[in-house]
Amino acid sequence: MAHIIRSWICENARCSEWFESWEANPECPKCKCVRVSWRPNGGHVGGYSKNADVELRALADCFKLDNLNSAERGRAAKVIKTPPVPTGSQVHTFAGGFTAAINPTAGPQCVPTSNHLDFKVKAAPGSRLSPSGKYPSMSSHTAVEAAHKP
Repeated sequence: MAHIIRSWICENARCSEWFESWEANPECPKCKCVRVSWRPNGGHVGGYSKNADVELRALADCFKLDNLNSAERGRAAKVIKTPPVPTGSQVHTFAGGFTAAINPTAGPQCVPTSNHLDFKVKAAPGSRLSPSGKYPSMSSHTAVEAAHKP
């Protein structure tokens, strides 16, 4: 758990000491009064972010983690490499419309899709999904073997 150092001011009119503390509700170190309030103009960490980036880079270099990035808008924290395409692979289109390059003789494979795949369904309780023009309905392959109506 990370601790935050904050700047505080003592509410004792005779003291009014300004101090910093790691605690959530500290007592004044001068007069030991517990009536303290957080001083909003203190506790800024703007100058520390550059040190954090340097420390992150040092740790990444120490542990040979060359695929980590520092926090930045639009940039992932870790670079994820896609698995290599298997040798002797051919592009196959599967049910559902996704396409992937696989080697049929290599057994199970985990490869990324070649096309953009986006399955979005707008469903709500009590409403039916619209029929698909690509796939037949479930009832088209359903055979009723027997029925009992008392």
